[in-house]
Amino acid sequence: MTAQPDRSRPRWLADALAALTLVALWALYFWRLFTPNDADVLSLREGDFSGQFVAFFSYQVERLGDGEVPLWNPYNYAGHPFLADTQSAVFYPPRLLTVALVNALDRTTPGDLYTALQTEMALHVLLASLLMYAFVRRLTAASDAHRLASIAGGLVAALTYAYGGYLAGYPPLQLAVLEAGVWLPLALLAIFEATRAARPGWLCLMLAGTALGLALLAGHPQTALFALYLSLAWLGYWLWQAGATAWRPWLARFVMSAAVLGLVAGGLAAVQLLPGLEYLRHTSRDTLAYAEKAHGFPLRDLVQVVFPGIMSEWSPLYVGIAGLALALVAVWRRAAHSRFFAIAALVALVWSLGAGTVLFDAIYLIAPGVSWFRGQERAAYLVAQCAAILAGLGAASLLARPADERAARRLARALGVAAGLLALAAVVWLALWLGTDTPRYDTALDAAIFSTIIAGLGELLLPRLLAGRLRAGWALLIVALVWVDLFSVTRGGPNYEPVRAGERLAEPAYLDDVRAELAPGARVDGLRGVFENYGTLYHVPDIRTISPLRLARVERVLALPDDRAWELLAVQTVLIDWEQLMAPSTIVRTADDALGSFNVHRLDDPRPFAHLTYRAEVIADDDAIFARLADPSTGLDYIRSTALLSEAPGVDLPEQPPETPGTATVTQFAPERITIDVDTPAPAILTLALPAYPGWRAAIDGEDAPLLRAYGGLSAIALPDEGTHTITLEYRPLTFTVGAVISIGTLVVLAAALVMKQR
Repeated sequence: MTAQPDRSRPRWLADALAALTLVALWALYFWRLFTPNDADVLSLREGDFSGQFVAFFSYQVERLGDGEVPLWNPYNYAGHPFLADTQSAVFYPPRLLTVALVNALDRTTPGDLYTALQTEMALHVLLASLLMYAFVRRLTAASDAHRLASIAGGLVAALTYAYGGYLAGYPPLQLAVLEAGVWLPLALLAIFEATRAARPGWLCLMLAGTALGLALLAGHPQTALFALYLSLAWLGYWLWQAGATAWRPWLARFVMSAAVLGLVAGGLAAVQLLPGLEYLRHTSRDTLAYAEKAHGFPLRDLVQVVFPGIMSEWSPLYVGIAGLALALVAVWRRAAHSRFFAIAALVALVWSLGAGTVLFDAIYLIAPGVSWFRGQERAAYLVAQCAAILAGLGAASLLARPADERAARRLARALGVAAGLLALAAVVWLALWLGTDTPRYDTALDAAIFSTIIAGLGELLLPRLLAGRLRAGWALLIVALVWVDLFSVTRGGPNYEPVRAGERLAEPAYLDDVRAELAPGARVDGLRGVFENYGTLYHVPDIRTISPLRLARVERVLALPDDRAWELLAVQTVLIDWEQLMAPSTIVRTADDALGSFNVHRLDDPRPFAHLTYRAEVIADDDAIFARLADPSTGLDYIRSTALLSEAPGVDLPEQPPETPGTATVTQFAPERITIDVDTPAPAILTLALPAYPGWRAAIDGEDAPLLRAYGGLSAIALPDEGTHTITLEYRPLTFTVGAVISIGTLVVLAAALVMKQR
């Protein structure tokens, strides 16, 4: 008898269909970003996304396209260590791919860059859903869940995480937060695979470390820290589950495994991490007090767990009514690993409330790294992760194990009554607090009604689901209910505007003239006309741009009266709507921006980038220096003629300034290399409108020379001899060199480990 061919479906087909489903739902969620129909189009609104990330991206595209590493940015804050600002994400692999594609296609206009980075954002949301699906699918399959139940659980977790209130809230605008946040499921999956045997699987641990390294390179260290903590907790949990039930063997395995995670993650990210840590020590962020770092969600924001959009335009704690119910089901039914993720979610929730709870102090004092960051509400990232996983576990549990129908009805009724009471309480409370005639009340009412409807559907469906009837149909219905719930709340919203991305950020015409008139090294004060970090985008060196991390001493210079800040930072042009400035100036033209008309002032006597002085005063204390600079009795003539130094210059300056002053001419002004030709009749101090920052090196006629700190936060060079000299300034940070060596070495080790594994 002839054997019949095996017509059974391949085991991978169901997962492939699930992945295609996630791709289709992603396309449905974001279709308005890509539609050719102008009437339907949306794009991310301008603000942090454009002013921070598109601007930084433009500089990456330019410098990397020229084959140069963007170490220093001359267009931000009188000069800015670009690579060291972690949110630049210079070496983040997906960003490098986007940069390569943009340059290869020669699509480098501001609108093109906006479109490219927006597409990168959307693709990361898809990646988040696929990675979360893979993790929960594997986790439930390993717990002997029915195949269909496991797939449904993976889909529920993927949708709940990717399109829940946290990831769909403000992270699309805060791109680094989003991109750092997508890699945690991969780390958890790799740790799970590594720890299931008696001995840890080192290659899988390396993969987990790689995922955490990618989170670090993505540019938001706080999110990466959250991911690291949950990964370490998951590692400890699974090492215990794998049989290390005695304390000492467990600790030994944990330390070795954690070391692999840390070494791989830190090694891959060292090229970004080491410069970033150095930069942090010199920023204003380093001086923030506990009260500024401990801020989190107000307790009243917890209402957004069930009623999104009530307290703010974003609802990061919202995982959907359906998702929340499924998460509670996972805990109620004691689904495998649900206790771990429930405890982790509760700890993260307490963390996200910051100083609003007495327990936060323990987290702040005990957990390393917490005190480095403000915005503790971002711990909602872990709440969202754990809740999504619990929702997936709950869905798989419902479909895999029938339960007593009477108990199911009691649970469903309790959930429905609780949701109804919460809805009623929220509406009454907000009516008393806000009044019924406010738009926020209408939002609250909509949310309450929607939540009640979802809860009612759950009450009707849950008993049947728990009874195990019509498993395939109920699996589809669960996924659909989660999808409708989340998409109804998070799709669109305040992140998007009806403008095509390619039409954004067109360069204002007046900037051509502003750029053309600037002397080498001279800067503008863009109080109008150049907003956010658009100076970087348009190649205008603006002293008043934005960045989460700013050099503290330069901030103090900027806090001085305007005329003094302009003097020290070599400002030549001021864009403002004022008719008259603190310093003598001439209005050279008028222009218009989004706020209306403004004036372009040219200062009559601007201080150049490089300026010779023949007098110096040594004041070791920074506070004393800035007090002297801010003192009205300290005239601008004194500031221009006298270098206020933090240390002795080590040269013999003339008793009287020469009758004919010398000259200092900037002949080259590149981001990391500046050349100045000097002709001085006597020893002098060459003051520079360059931030004093580690990594800058100076040479006089090819011989190394020390850089002095002048005016509290800027640089100077002592010229010991009269005559003509060529001064060379180069930015070569040691932290970048060391970090690059470590990162390359880590890549080599990972490649070698992979090759050995294949053999």
